[in-house]
Amino acid sequence: MFIRFIETVYYTDTSMDISIILIALGLLIFLSHIFGAAFAKTKVPTVLLLMLIGLFIGPITGWITPESFGKVGSVFTTITLICILFQSGTTLDLHVLGKSIGPALLATILNFVVIVGISVLLGMFMLDLKFIHCCFLGAALGGTSAAVVIPMVNQLKPSEKAATVLNLEAALSDIVCLIIAMSLLESFGTGDIDPGIIAKDIALSVLGSLAIGIIVGFAWIVILKNLLSDLPNAMFTTFALAFIIYGFTNLIGLNGGMAILAFGISAANYHISHVAKKSMAEKAEEMSLSKSDRNFYSEIVFILQTYFFVYVGISIKFNNWRYLLVGAIFTALIFLTRFVTMSCMGRKGFSKRDLRLMRVLGPKGLVAAVLSSLPLQWAQSTNQPEWMLNSCQAIQDVAYAVVLFSIITCSVIIILTEKKGDKEEPAGAEPVAEAAAETATEVADEATEAIEAVEAAAPAQPENDSSVPEDSAPSSSSYSDIIPE
Repeated sequence: MFIRFIETVYYTDTSMDISIILIALGLLIFLSHIFGAAFAKTKVPTVLLLMLIGLFIGPITGWITPESFGKVGSVFTTITLICILFQSGTTLDLHVLGKSIGPALLATILNFVVIVGISVLLGMFMLDLKFIHCCFLGAALGGTSAAVVIPMVNQLKPSEKAATVLNLEAALSDIVCLIIAMSLLESFGTGDIDPGIIAKDIALSVLGSLAIGIIVGFAWIVILKNLLSDLPNAMFTTFALAFIIYGFTNLIGLNGGMAILAFGISAANYHISHVAKKSMAEKAEEMSLSKSDRNFYSEIVFILQTYFFVYVGISIKFNNWRYLLVGAIFTALIFLTRFVTMSCMGRKGFSKRDLRLMRVLGPKGLVAAVLSSLPLQWAQSTNQPEWMLNSCQAIQDVAYAVVLFSIITCSVIIILTEKKGDKEEPAGAEPVAEAAAETATEVADEATEAIEAVEAAAPAQPENDSSVPEDSAPSSSSYSDIIPE
């Protein structure tokens, strides 16, 4: 089926070809659901399985290449990233966010510095790259991929604090990687690096992006609930606004990803903010995203990320086995050092499982792949000498290898550690506890209903009838001791 699907990418003249493409697209959605359902037993992340499908129909068999999608491919990856970041922002709680921003920032800085150091060592001794080229490779690979980490976090379900740290680390590291890598790229010709300019650019980008996202998010939720609540087909308008925010923020030189994350957080938490409580008082609680809104966002993200990870697999390139070897070594060192850096953050507020996942969830993805391709594009467009072209080609190929190996390594370690965790903590213990609590709640509700029915059926007592003691009539408070909490 997939063979015919790939063939029809080039020959879409008949209705039969289009039908087969649609069947293949539909099958991917069903496969994604099956992979997700099987995760509870296999512990194999859906991300890995979808990417393996992309690898098979892409670089392994050569049936399809990223060039087959043209500019649609890059637009699709950007749309997917926007939707994932926004939906992730709507799931974050402000109280948890305040406790998690410190650890997330620490994790971002530690891991970035360590990865740049690894890149300098490997680049200079194994790839014969200049210092600035090594720093660029490290900057491109210095973060974690929001498009990969967030779906994994949603599927693995760590504690809320750990999930927030991982999501924030992905968003913050994207900003750091983008700004530092782009600043280094501008110095490729001269070899000069100005730390002061880089630090200023990061501060301006973070503050500006946050301001845009928060202001628009607060304003939008008020407009959505007051003016558009009765408008048919208005649910997608929030995503449409997210596209506008991302594009505008990037156009003025700030970071669209951070703006979108802030937009999602502010829209979801406006009702508990001081602004809402002061300006709307009792109506503040109404200014929140409904359950149907959140379910809709989740469905859209599920569809997009299914196709996105297949596309990531298709986009991986194997051009040089030497670069693959360096990429494998680079990946091993990244995960070894991440174990150390994440262990330095302390254990307060994190379970053992949280710490295991935080040490592992450091895969690279979209930002690394895009950034690593920029030097080669620059070298080709400016007619650089052959040695420069070779250096830029090495940066791209090694980064692509690290993206592939990091996702595979992350997934394999998760499979092994989650199964080991299940043996240490019997599977089903948590669901049983949840079921017991739910049953107790249901019993309490039934008991309360029975009490109310007794009170309603009991004959009314005369107010001045002294023959009936005042405390003889049943009341809800007299039954409080027998209602299970």
